[in-house]
Amino acid sequence: MKNAINYYYNLFPDDIHQTDKLFYFDKGQERYILLLYEGDVNTLQEIYNLHVSLLQKKVYVHQILLNKDGQIVTLINGLPYILLKVLHYKEKIDLNNVLSFSNVGMESSKLEIADWGTLWSNKNDHMEYQISQLGQKHPIIRESFSYYIGLGETSIQLVNTISKEQTPKVIAHRRISKDDTVFELYNPLNLIIDTKVRDVAEYFKNSFFKGENINDELNRYLMYGGLNTSEHLFFLARMLYPTYYFDLYGEIISGKTEDEELKKIIDKVDDYELVLKHIYQYYKTFLNIPPIEWLER
Repeated sequence: MKNAINYYYNLFPDDIHQTDKLFYFDKGQERYILLLYEGDVNTLQEIYNLHVSLLQKKVYVHQILLNKDGQIVTLINGLPYILLKVLHYKEKIDLNNVLSFSNVGMESSKLEIADWGTLWSNKNDHMEYQISQLGQKHPIIRESFSYYIGLGETSIQLVNTISKEQTPKVIAHRRISKDDTVFELYNPLNLIIDTKVRDVAEYFKNSFFKGENINDELNRYLMYGGLNTSEHLFFLARMLYPTYYFDLYGEIISGKTEDEELKKIIDKVDDYELVLKHIYQYYKTFLNIPPIEWLER
């Protein structure tokens, strides 16, 4: 790997270290990370252009370094790698880190997530077909799946009632986790364009299912997050949609995770319903919100 970095990037590091699917090394006061790229190559130029725009706006993201041929991706041993120059990478993120991105407005591009309703509906249909074929192999999924698909359907129905014109687009992430470090937060390869509530909702859901008490931060966000009517409703829809279950479902179906992991989520179903009811009842005090019968009880 050292020879490849020397040849393609003219950097000549003294020592290179490997962790999982990345290599890292230091030069002076700066750290470089060579990542195996597993994303969509068709959006790479858009990602590069977005990260250049953010750097020009003084928004901190890791810098993508082009190789000697001016290419974003370097093939090393037949595998695609991208080199990033980073400054911050170890600290765990908090809610303030997540919110800092929600103020960075962006124009539309191929990286924009256009319509949650359509995306979620297609995803639900795909998973329902999978369960019809594979359900017998995964009894825990089979027994719990209907409930979470029901949550998804409620989310889709709500999203389809919301005006999209009042939701400006900002920098967001494909997925965000309570356990992420600022390396993941500032990694331009993770960035997309979506509404300002996407990352915050995913952060709250992930924190809750990792055992965190989210009540105080959630209440402050609901009251002081600066959301307009459409964004409040999108936030509720995002909190309703069980990405936490469906992400784990995908890992189980692909053989990366054991079925038993789902029990950690299923055991918290009653407590999480209380969170959803709290948000819904709070919104009912000042929003004209479509009725959701089971949250009324």
